[in-house]
Amino acid sequence: MTSTTKTICVTGASGFIASHVIRELLSRGHVVRGTVRDSSDDKKTAHLRAIAEDAGAADRLTLHGANLLDEGSFDSAIAGCDVVCHMAAAVILAADNPQKDIVDPSVAGCANVLGAIERAGTVKRVVHTSSVAAVQRYLDAPGHTFTEADWNTEATLATDPYGLAKTEAERAMWRAHEAADGAWQLVTINPALVLGPVYTRAHCKGSAVTIRDLIGGGFPALPPVSFGVVDVREVAFAHAEAIERDDASGRHILYAEGRHMHELATTLRRDFPDIKIPRLKLPVALMYLATFFDKRLSRAMVRRLTNNPVTFDNRRSKEALGVVYRPIDESIGDTVRSMVDGGLVRAKRR
Repeated sequence: MTSTTKTICVTGASGFIASHVIRELLSRGHVVRGTVRDSSDDKKTAHLRAIAEDAGAADRLTLHGANLLDEGSFDSAIAGCDVVCHMAAAVILAADNPQKDIVDPSVAGCANVLGAIERAGTVKRVVHTSSVAAVQRYLDAPGHTFTEADWNTEATLATDPYGLAKTEAERAMWRAHEAADGAWQLVTINPALVLGPVYTRAHCKGSAVTIRDLIGGGFPALPPVSFGVVDVREVAFAHAEAIERDDASGRHILYAEGRHMHELATTLRRDFPDIKIPRLKLPVALMYLATFFDKRLSRAMVRRLTNNPVTFDNRRSKEALGVVYRPIDESIGDTVRSMVDGGLVRAKRR
């Protein structure tokens, strides 16, 4: 491992995971250039400046305007950087136009970032934030444990546009890495559902939206779904280790535990007894009925997600990057407290 100070471009800097990555990198003494759509928008950037101030690193964080779909917009932020941590993407599961709103920002965004990397000529390592959505499949036999060797080969625009976007973006990164012929190294981080302390109201709409809706009355009943969970602070640590460890390479699944929705609700009722958490379990038949009214859902999505637990092998993240996973109950609690104590979500009280 090397402790040499690096100049690192973090794309999508105002996002939930990226904000924690920036905190981690600044705490380790690195210089960070963060890209955001509008660097003058205080609603999106004030928390980043506060993070830098708290770390005594206000002079080591600069923010640059860039848009995933605008070719050349990343050039100035990436020029002269040692490392690019590409994190910007559309974090939505469904849309009226999934190609335009979900897939294009991820895939075209990768191409634009890669173009800036090539033009800069100084970047020696790229850390790409992918997802277990680029790993997992739902048609495998029950009991299959997914590893870094697995790829999502079944996602389509109709069934899983987010999984398609994450898969195609990561594959594009690997193709570019191969074409670069050793000019730069590539490491990918593939986290499960990310929970943990949020900084802004916008962060509550991302991967932490499940917690927001459970404590805020967004779920009248509990859908029969399960998912893998990881804490955002472990994700940030993994990114920093992927940057600093000379021998870091390949893909890394980040997964602490799996939770069913009713288990998540049980934890919340136990730890936050003054908050009204739903108890009723939603029948699968009603999930299918909801597809007629909720554009976020499709029949194919419901068929894949309901009563279909998925597990992952996280050994490589522990062995190659030194990740130590905290208990998920701690992550759940910290997510709730940051939302409620920060005035970002109004919890539904008993």
